[in-house]
Amino acid sequence: MKEIDFYPEICTKFKSYLASYFPNGTEISFAYNKSLPQLVDDIEKELRQKSRLSEKYIPKLKLDILFGIRLENADDITFILIEVKHLTQLGLSEYSQLIGYMQVAKEIKLGVLFIVLMPKSTSPLSNDFHEIIRTNNLPMEWRVLLDKNKDKRDFKTGISYYVPNNGIEWIDTKELNGISSFEEFAKLVVE
Repeated sequence: MKEIDFYPEICTKFKSYLASYFPNGTEISFAYNKSLPQLVDDIEKELRQKSRLSEKYIPKLKLDILFGIRLENADDITFILIEVKHLTQLGLSEYSQLIGYMQVAKEIKLGVLFIVLMPKSTSPLSNDFHEIIRTNNLPMEWRVLLDKNKDKRDFKTGISYYVPNNGIEWIDTKELNGISSFEEFAKLVVE
């Protein structure tokens, strides 16, 4: 199986988990396996609201999954970028891909690296990547400054994993200012 085969299951399960952490009246939508402008358009149509993101240039990145969350009476949609990998273990190169997407996607402030664990996986993280996290050497909260426009962008990331036909778990990255739980994730959206 390829990672794309897991997108519907991941989206449904992730949405279900998220919904339990938001107040009534919150709407959650997702789209997957398209370019970022198409994903944003699909989510805006489902949530029946234009976002501030669609008023700006949206790079044509081909992304795995994009979630949109609209709190009741909110004037905008919060977008979450999810990069999915179907591997035995994650390494720094997979995390770097998420960071690259977050830098280019501009207005998206939350991103999750999501691993679908293959059978016989002993740990969701490679030994080297686990060591980088354990020794607090992985930036997970970012501020990007662009000299050209004096523009700044802030974004925050997390790492979660999924065992097919089971639950979603988060890698503990609290010491790195990373997202480590659905509760924390929901608080960041509400802020």
